[in-house]
Amino acid sequence: MTTAREISDRYTEAVNAHDAEAIAALYEDGAALSDPTGEFTGREAIVGYWRTYFDAFPDLQARDEHRYDVGDTAMNEWSVTGTHSEPLETPEGAIPATGKRTTLRGCDILTVRDGLIQSHRAYYDQMGFLAQLGLVPDGVTAS
Repeated sequence: MTTAREISDRYTEAVNAHDAEAIAALYEDGAALSDPTGEFTGREAIVGYWRTYFDAFPDLQARDEHRYDVGDTAMNEWSVTGTHSEPLETPEGAIPATGKRTTLRGCDILTVRDGLIQSHRAYYDQMGFLAQLGLVPDGVTAS
């Protein structure tokens, strides 16, 4: 049987290959990816989520800094680095390319059953990410 760690490692490999379809294939049909920007339910939504980031950050690369496993759950403390060289599409409209190189740090929790991701929660500092893109005025912090 495929372990949560094996699925999590395949996930990271697919992110680094910029293969949104391979990422989505790791999820159960109705599974959701939740992050600070929202919840993306179903494989089609997950493909769209990743294509948005691959388009905006064509050199995006991920690295699992620390990896933990508990039963059917894999947890990763990660970093993602990339250059914002194309517009980043958001529900509020496109963020024009800034040309800034960013490093985002966060944590994923993936629960796997029957060889597929059932639940995926990602946590990261959204304000820190926007600040690296130069989109948050100096001195502004999340309250």
